[in-house]
Amino acid sequence: MSKTTGNASVLFLARRYLAGRSRIGISKSHILTLCGIALGVMALITVSSVMNGFRADIQQRIIGTLSEMRLTSRDARPLAQYQDIVKQINAEGFAASGVVRSELMLRNMSHSAPALVFGIDAGRHHELSPVLRQHGGESSPYGILAGSIASEEFSQRGIALGSGLAAELGLYLGDNVQLISPVFNIPTPFGLLPRVQVLEVMAIFAAGMPEYDQSYCFVPLGVAQSFNGYADEVDYIEIRSQNPDRSKRHIRHLQTILGAYRLEDWSSYDASLYGAIRFEKYLMFIILLFMFVIASFNLTGSLLKLISFKKSELGLLKALGYRDRELRRLFLWQAMMLCTLGIIIGLILSGILLFIQDSTGLVKLDDSIVLPVQIQFGDYILVIAVSYLLTWLSVLLPLNRLNKINAVELIRRNA
Repeated sequence: MSKTTGNASVLFLARRYLAGRSRIGISKSHILTLCGIALGVMALITVSSVMNGFRADIQQRIIGTLSEMRLTSRDARPLAQYQDIVKQINAEGFAASGVVRSELMLRNMSHSAPALVFGIDAGRHHELSPVLRQHGGESSPYGILAGSIASEEFSQRGIALGSGLAAELGLYLGDNVQLISPVFNIPTPFGLLPRVQVLEVMAIFAAGMPEYDQSYCFVPLGVAQSFNGYADEVDYIEIRSQNPDRSKRHIRHLQTILGAYRLEDWSSYDASLYGAIRFEKYLMFIILLFMFVIASFNLTGSLLKLISFKKSELGLLKALGYRDRELRRLFLWQAMMLCTLGIIIGLILSGILLFIQDSTGLVKLDDSIVLPVQIQFGDYILVIAVSYLLTWLSVLLPLNRLNKINAVELIRRNA
């Protein structure tokens, strides 16, 4: 038997064994396996895409309030002459601006609350943080809800409050609020007193993250520098590119130019949250993988049953010149054809579900938040590779049974 003829006949027998007596091309014993593979692929792709959507949504919200990348000194000291560094970064095609970060108190009459205060250059910083631009309506989770930071007055004595913080203090546009340092370092005849400055509420923003809305506010850079005792220093420089999805690549590029400084991307700002999302995706992938493992067990059982029923035919095939290698290929091709069909059905079903969700927002977490989805090509490659691997592992035991078939004994028994 030639190699070409042998391959063709093995493939023909694999299709015949897969179809059995069924008119639909798949025997009833394999229908359950096919459904398990299809559902497993559909579940893996769908859940991975939803977790990707959550990651992208969190990335959008974090970058919307803070920045895509951040530059600091390696010894955690303030950055002196930061304007020169900003010019270097701008020359590489990135937007950049210095920031001073402080933990201060806000007080409005009898109400007070701790706040994370960011001193910014309002003229530049709106290019880095979309939260400081006008709110885009339902299409955007962040932005300025009322007021503006574009006026000259804001650069002198203005403050922009998170919506939650403004509600907690009962503040509205035009109200005055005291910004108080928790450190008593101003000498007076009555002893040391904290630094206090009265600012006017000129903007209220939504950050899209409840913890940010509840504690974040922005003040002019000079005000924040005075509270920290800086002359012309900043704590760090925020950086933004045109493509936030390539932030790690941008950091590697900037690191070659600014090697004396430390650069980090948005995922390190809230590392616990980002790490939890990544871990949850991997955990869900592993859990749903067990659905595929169950389908693989069913495939193993089906092939063992088929080999048991077809012993006489397999013995006859051996007597006709088929080698063990060709018989193993017969059942391996049968399993791979079944796996391929299940993968195709699963990909089609998952594609339909994700398209419906992305187009209509059918599933919502609440009245305003739509379940996000984001398709990544890498997930498709991983799911397909894992599917074929588990299918190959599931046929190892049935293929091992083929070695125990004795053609001469079977023919003599059936003679």
